[in-house]
Amino acid sequence: MSKIRIMVTSLALGISLCVLPGISFADTYTVKPGDNLWKISREFNTTISNIQSLNNLGSTLLQPGQQLMVSSTGQSTGQSTVQSQQVSRSSDRVSTVLNYAKTLIGVPYVAGGMSARGFDCSGYVKYVFGNFGINLSRTAGEQYNAGQKVSSAEAKPGDFVAFSSGSYISHIGIYLGNGKFISATSSRGVAVDSVRGPYWGSRFLGFSRVL
Repeated sequence: MSKIRIMVTSLALGISLCVLPGISFADTYTVKPGDNLWKISREFNTTISNIQSLNNLGSTLLQPGQQLMVSSTGQSTGQSTVQSQQVSRSSDRVSTVLNYAKTLIGVPYVAGGMSARGFDCSGYVKYVFGNFGINLSRTAGEQYNAGQKVSSAEAKPGDFVAFSSGSYISHIGIYLGNGKFISATSSRGVAVDSVRGPYWGSRFLGFSRVL
């Protein structure tokens, strides 16, 4: 009888070993320190807006240990598709950055703000680009001067656009193309405006590029 028990136990164990690898938990994810929605969306081949919709998220803030539904639009590789947070000018990467920047429209203005609870202009730019592994300085002037200066004719979506009051760089945003840019404004929070509009046109300084 002992031999029979051994055979039965071995058979059961063999079945378990065959079955367990087929179980998938890809539809849920536990947030780890340092995670953000962009990184998770890349890992599971989905979109930030899809994750927000599935989880009823009203902001982009995540907490370690938080459980997320991450129903993918394709198969997860189990690893992020971002390689060493490499800065790339590919159209897909630029679109991803700009789409993420737009998800923050309506976040209120907070002097010194650097989170999705509230931004000032340079805090917003630093926050958006920081989500893609691009670590920027804190002030508008430092951010603008860190990039390669480009003319208005050369400006492309994803470039910085800066504005000045006299010799002081007073505001910075992210160029969307077609004369539009997005930034954290003191009057409306994160919003889209015209570079050459009545207010910003007289203060326009220039474009610079880090992406």
